[in-house]
This record gives sequence, structure tokens and C-alpha cells, in this order.
Amino acid sequence: MKRSSLILLAAAALLAGACGRTPVKTAGITYENMDTTARPGDDFARYATGRWAALNPQPPEYPMWGVTTKVYDDNVKALAEMIKEIAAAPHRKGSIEQKIGDLFNQAMDSVRRNEEGAAPLKAHIAEMAALSTREELLHYAAVEHDSPLFGVFIAADEKDAVNNILCICQGGLTLGNRDYYLSDDPQNVRVRELMLDHMRKLFVLAGNSEEEAADKVARIWAIENEIAVPYYSQEKQRIPEENYHKISVDSLQALCGSFPWKTWLADAGYGRTQVVDLGQPEPVAKICDILMTAPLEDLKAVYEWNIISGASALLSDDFTDENFDYASKRFGTKEKTPRWKQAENLVDGLMSDAIGQMYVKKYFPKAAKKEMLELVGNLQKSLAERIKAQEWMCDSTKAVALEKLAAYTVKVGYPDKWDDISGLVIDPAKSLYENVRAASNFYWQLNYDKKYEKPVDKSEWHMPAQMVNAYYNPTTNEICFPAGFLQPPLFDLNADAAANYGSIGVVIGHEMTHGFDDQGRLYDKNGNLCDWWTPADGENFQKPCDAMADYFSTLWVIPGELKANGRLCLGENIADHGGLNVAFDALKLWEAKHGRLPDDNGFTPEQRFFLSYATVWASVTTPDLLRYLVMMDVHSPARLRVNGALPQIDAWYEAFGISEGDSLYVAPENRVKVW
Repeated sequence: MKRSSLILLAAAALLAGACGRTPVKTAGITYENMDTTARPGDDFARYATGRWAALNPQPPEYPMWGVTTKVYDDNVKALAEMIKEIAAAPHRKGSIEQKIGDLFNQAMDSVRRNEEGAAPLKAHIAEMAALSTREELLHYAAVEHDSPLFGVFIAADEKDAVNNILCICQGGLTLGNRDYYLSDDPQNVRVRELMLDHMRKLFVLAGNSEEEAADKVARIWAIENEIAVPYYSQEKQRIPEENYHKISVDSLQALCGSFPWKTWLADAGYGRTQVVDLGQPEPVAKICDILMTAPLEDLKAVYEWNIISGASALLSDDFTDENFDYASKRFGTKEKTPRWKQAENLVDGLMSDAIGQMYVKKYFPKAAKKEMLELVGNLQKSLAERIKAQEWMCDSTKAVALEKLAAYTVKVGYPDKWDDISGLVIDPAKSLYENVRAASNFYWQLNYDKKYEKPVDKSEWHMPAQMVNAYYNPTTNEICFPAGFLQPPLFDLNADAAANYGSIGVVIGHEMTHGFDDQGRLYDKNGNLCDWWTPADGENFQKPCDAMADYFSTLWVIPGELKANGRLCLGENIADHGGLNVAFDALKLWEAKHGRLPDDNGFTPEQRFFLSYATVWASVTTPDLLRYLVMMDVHSPARLRVNGALPQIDAWYEAFGISEGDSLYVAPENRVKVW
């Protein structure tokens, strides 16, 4: 199972200056963002945040712009200033500062990159093109750690979560979703045509003639259409048991016919492997058949496309201009991301631990971690009370659920240990593409040394400290809140409990609830995939889950054109639902201890709780990107995380006097009750 996260577009407003003093608490609500011409029961997202977009104009480089995107953008600016300062000074060769500075300067050097053109890419392609047999191609791919059409990675064994296992999964679809290939919906046809044109243009930029480019794209597309038939759907990929198949390498070989698995694994560095987790057997078997029967030139075309698509953002302006042209047509992006932001993103991505250490030292106050841990403790108590109160759950299942909740590992701010990247070499004499390729190999080896045939390191973080996001990981039963997330308005040391419980409190509750959503509930306190529920409790739980999926599937994403996929987004919708209920209860517990908060600007603390929650999801998104998100994202679009989630929360009705006749009203007997 993939880690469940809030998926907030990363980072932002700085908390420097909050250290060392007792903040004066404020209501924490920016009332100017509200559009009170809307009625809360008809469109709460507009009522709570309808003027946010006008007060925070959308930069043309972002097809989606909202509170979390702005936080991310502000953080990019802060990180870039830090990196620019490093890049402007000379540093000792081999130092972290030298690597950061040279990488940033290379990314910024448009003159050199334009002079080099496609040359760095062509050198890599030439290595592959010189191979004359299928066996040589497979060997080359294995040694280069370029998985041919399938995915290979090391992760926790989901039924033996203390140990890592080699995982093999489906791959090979450029568009990532089988429906783009198998459905003739006009929007899917449009996306296919855009991608085919984009592929052809990049092949030409890489040195192919128009005829060669068209021929190679046709070969690739024929293979991808074959793979799409058995490829698991987005919905099926959410079912843990359907995506876990622990088998021996001998059984893998038997399933996949003539594909030389033992040879390939040995060439790739996994020669000692005895068992694997084969995520999706049917697609992988089909991929292996293609690898052994498709003409060599077809496979080379696929490999060349993988090289080109992976390199295009690191080359000359004609490549990055084509990438932008595709993004503008596909997602509605109006302006190319400035070069300095691209450079910052590259450095942050390749050297995230080094950047994270600097970020935490400069921007993360200790007071934030202390208050977060207190908040987490309060939310944990609140969720425990909600578990105990479930009438449909028997005592034995409740007892195990409470044990799992008590066993949560909580990670806040930054890891206790950072990756050692002293062995990473950034050589300014080499091209940017060559340096990134070398860095990729370095991190492959680092990951291999830490994980291959090793126990799971439960202290590992799965997000950088500077990222604005949060996650729950079922195999380690942990919730994590990086420092980058803990910033206003997502978490504000100066805001009172109503605002913080409505924003960061719901986020904490959201991640906690992931341990008990339709996927997370199938993992025990030790992270093992096993059904610890009684059959009756499982059935009782499934009924409201189905109701939640059905309800969201009735909601419009683009009115009159596109509805949400309630089944695909079920886990995240359950987490939002639980997060809201748990955080609201925790606010009531806080007031029972500290006293009721006063009203502010005519709004009760209960109302400000929900206004704060809605603020997190204030955003505007292009229709094209919304169509993509409905196809690919397990999260509901931001507007539905307000107007879809709140009508299932009783306390929201009471806070705003929502009644029958309001557009968002759901009758009490029809409201979903999960947690």
C-alpha cells in the first residue's frame, strides 16, 4: 500500500521570530477572504474563501493556485534565497556547499545548456543504440537500473513489516492510467493526441527525422496499448490484498515464461533475491512477454523514449519550451516556470536532506514542535473516544484498534538522522544531465545499501523536512508532519485553538484516520497486512464506506460535465471525514480544560473552526487539470474537500444553522457516519 498523505502542494510563510517568546493568540481567521454574499449552506467554500483568489492573484505558471500552493511558492522563494547565497561564493571541492552551488549554477546557465543542446542526451542514447541483441539490451537496462517497462524497488514486506523485500510492479504506460488508452471518451482521445504529438516533437529535438520520430512513436504506442489491457485500474491499485503477491523467484520465472529473471536480477544487483512481492502479476507477465517477443527496434524505441522524457527538463531551451507547450495544452498552464524556480526545485529534489538541515536550522522554531506534539496527543485521545463510542464495533475489535492507535509513531519537524551524501559528486566540468544521472546512480546505491536484504529502518522519513505535506505510513504505523508544513495559515503559533484545530488539527486527525480507513484498517499495529476485524465488524464498516463512495460520485467537479470518482478517493474522503470529527471533538476537550473561547468578529469558535478548515482548501484550478486529477488523484478536488466533506458533519449544521432547503443539506438519516 502506498503511503497516504494529505497531498498539499509544498511550502511557505516563515515562522522565524516565533522562537523565544510567548505569542499573543489571535482568532487566526482572515475575514477578508470571505464572500458573505454566498450562503454557507449553499456553497461553503465560496462563503469561507470566495475572495481569497482575488486577494492572492494566481501566478500564470500555476494551473492550480490555492493556500497550500502559495505556501509552497513562498517556501520556494525562501529556499532559493538560501541556495543563491551559497551559489554566489566559492567553496571547498567536495563540500556540501560546493555541490549545492555548482548544481544550482549549472541549472541557471542557459548559455551553456543551449550550446550543448541535445549532445548530453545523444551520448546516452548512443550507448543504448549500439546494443545489437535483446540479451544485450536487457543486460544494459539492468546494470543501468532502468527497469524495462516494469517497476522495481525495495520496500517493507507488507506481511512481514519488519523486513524489506524486493518489489516488482506494473509499468510502461506514459500516461499512467489504462483508461487513457482503452476509453474513447473525447477528453481521453484529446489527451492521447496531445501526448503523441509531444513524444514526436521530443524525438525530433533529440536528433531523429520526422519520419523516424513518427515511426518510433507508433512502435511505442502499440506496446503501451498492449500493456494497458491487463494493467490494473486506479481503483484496483487501492486494494492492498490485490496488489500483494509474495512468491519465489522460481515461481516468478514460471509465471513470466522465457524472460530471464534470475539473470536480470543478478545483473541489476539483486542476485541473492529468493522471494519478491509481485504487485500486479498479469500486467508484469504481459510486459515480460513483450520484452521477449517484440522486435528489438521496438524495445529500443521504448528505451530511447524513457531516456528522452527523463532528460528533457535538463537540456536546452527548445526541450523545456516543448515541455511547457505540452503542459499549456494539457493542463492550462499559462507561463513557463522561471528558470530560478526550476533550478531551486532541482537542487531541493537532488539534495533534499542537505537543504532540509539548513532549512530547519534557519526557519523551524522549537516551539512549533512542542505545540504539535501536544496537539497530536489531544487528537489521539479524541480518536480513541470515537473508537470506543462506535456501537457497530464489538469490544474485541475496539481493543485491537485502540492498541494500534496507541502504537502510532509520531514524527514532527525533521528526522533524527540525515543521509550522508559526502560520496555524491557534482562535477561542473560535466553537463547538467550527466551530473543528474550520476546523482541518480548515487542515490540508487545509497538506497540499496540501506535496504536490500535489510530490516526496515523505522526512523526513516519518507518526506523531506522542508516539504509542505503530511503522511500516514501503514507498514510502520506512523504519522509524520514535516517542518515545511508547520507554517501559517496551516499551523499558526499565534492563532487560537479554534483556528489551529480547524486547520492543523484536522490534518492530524486526517492522518490518524488513515490508519482506520478502508485500506489502513487492514494493517495491524505492527504494520502487517492482516484483517484483524471480526467479519461482522468488517461488514458494518463497509456499509458507510460504500455510502461515502456513492455520495461523492454524485458531486460535480465540472458542473454538467464531470463528476468525482468516489471509489478512487474513498480513503482520503474517509480521512477528511474522520479528521473533521476528531479535531472538532478535540477542540471541545480543549475548551473543557481551558474554558470556552470568545466569539470573534461575530463568529463563534465552532464557526471559526470550520472557516479555518475551509481556508486550507481555498484554490482555483483549470478545468484541464481538474480532468487530470479526477483520472489520477486519490484525493477529491479541493472544493469538494469542503462542499463535499462538511455536509456529512453534524457539528457544521449546528454551527451555521444549516437546514433543509439549503443546497448542501443532507438529511440526518442519510449522513455518513464512519468515524
